[in-house]
Amino acid sequence: MSHSYHLADDVSFKEVTHGGVLLSRRSGQYRQVNPAGTRILRLLVDGESVDGILDHLRKRYADVDAAQISHDLHQMLDGLAGEGVLVRV
Repeated sequence: MSHSYHLADDVSFKEVTHGGVLLSRRSGQYRQVNPAGTRILRLLVDGESVDGILDHLRKRYADVDAAQISHDLHQMLDGLAGEGVLVRV
């Protein structure tokens, strides 16, 4: 079963010139993400499912192994959930 994710209540996400920024209002911690991470977070914030994000990434990066894309996506999402930036449901 695939998990779904959403931003933690105290976290803000903003797209900037060369990526994105996550800010926890509770802890004051700031995290930058690269353009690919920004696209993933934008899709997530817009309500896209993890499977939908995978489909998008597989089309955008057709020359990259699909299993690698899935692994990298889940690693990113699980890592951000572990840091309290995302909530896994």
